[in-house]
Order: sequence, then structure tokens, then C-alpha cells
Amino acid sequence: MRMTLEIYQERIDEIELYFNALKELYQTQSRESEHSFYNDDFLKILKANALIMIYNLVESSIMGGILEIYDELKNSGYSYKDVRKEIQDIWFSFKFNQVYDKTAHYNSYRDKAAEIINAIMRNEPIEMDRKATDISGNLDADKIRQICSDHGITYTIDSTCRGGVVLEDVKNKRNQLAHGTTSFAECGRYYAIDDLEKIKNETVIFLNGILQGMKKYYDEKIYLKVVNS
Repeated sequence: MRMTLEIYQERIDEIELYFNALKELYQTQSRESEHSFYNDDFLKILKANALIMIYNLVESSIMGGILEIYDELKNSGYSYKDVRKEIQDIWFSFKFNQVYDKTAHYNSYRDKAAEIINAIMRNEPIEMDRKATDISGNLDADKIRQICSDHGITYTIDSTCRGGVVLEDVKNKRNQLAHGTTSFAECGRYYAIDDLEKIKNETVIFLNGILQGMKKYYDEKIYLKVVNS
């Protein structure tokens, strides 16, 4: 999890730099400025972009953590029989979905079934990519909790982030901006700097708890099957 946590901190530093610059621009706006782009709409656009950066922090951190776990499974050569049931189920669904299609021929299913059976019997290393994560641009706190549950990852969340409730608004605004259903200026109109600061802080607190749970899962190899002695 070292790589994921390093990138996570780099993204937080970027966001802090952005927020500091945004605050300075707002202070400049209160004085006479020779720059015509220091206008209200421009600053609203910058505020909306802060939500995009916060969402990107969420998705890159969760995706990065899960993929680093998958890489460790592959690189360590762990096979189906070695991993806990949650990982077995995710891997099976991942393999099956490679062929699933309404128009798929019977032979395609038969061949994929044979491939899965052979991989299990030969103790081939578990190998998965981002398609196995069920992360598709719609991450909020509930979805992240579901992803953790699906993998058997446990965590502790500081109550000051209110369970990550702000992530739902971040996700919705990010999707509206990405799909063009609302403009950046319109979106930014509804947020004061203090509002965005609170959203940022609660998001980071929530992610800290989740990533520490992932780190423990990774470091202590909790993804492996418990063997009763």
C-alpha cells in the first residue's frame, strides 16, 4: 500500500495548494484588480473545479488501494484456494463477466467455464484488473463501504466526518459537471469557500479511515483464507 498512500498524499498536497490559491484570488477580488479575469464567474468556476479535484482524490485513492491489493495477490502467486471467500467470489465474477453477453454463444460459456475450472485445478495465480473493482465514476461513502465489505476489508471511521456524507454531494456534482448537465459557474455559485473547506476536510478524514483499513488488510494479508488448525 506504500504507492497508494504516497500518491494519496501527493493529491492532498495538490488540493491544499489549489485551495490556498483560491483563497488568495478571493482576497484579490475584494480589491481593485488590473486583471479582467478576476471576476465573479471565474471564481465560481474555480470553486466547482475544487469539487472535481476532491472527487478525483476519492476515486484514485480507492481504486489505487484495491488494485495494489490485486497486484500483491498476483505477484505473490496466490491461487484460488489460498484466498478468502470474498476474493474468490470477486475473481469468479470477474472471469465470468469476460464472456457474459446476451448474444454470447453456448460454446463461449463452455470455454470460459473450462478456463475457470482449469485455473482453479492448476492453482494458477489470482489475476484481476480494474474491471473487477466495480468502480465506475459513482463513488460515494455507501459505495466505498460496499466495496470494502465485498473484499472483507474492515476499517474505523472518525465520527467527525459524519460517515462521509459529503461524498454523495461531491459525486453528484462531479457527474453533473462531467456530463454537462450543469455549468461550472452555476455549480460554484452554491458554495462558499468555507463550505468547500468543510467538504475537503471531511472527505480526507473519511478516506484516512478507509485507507488505513486497506493498509492493514494488505500488510497483514487478511485477503488470505483463514486455515483452522
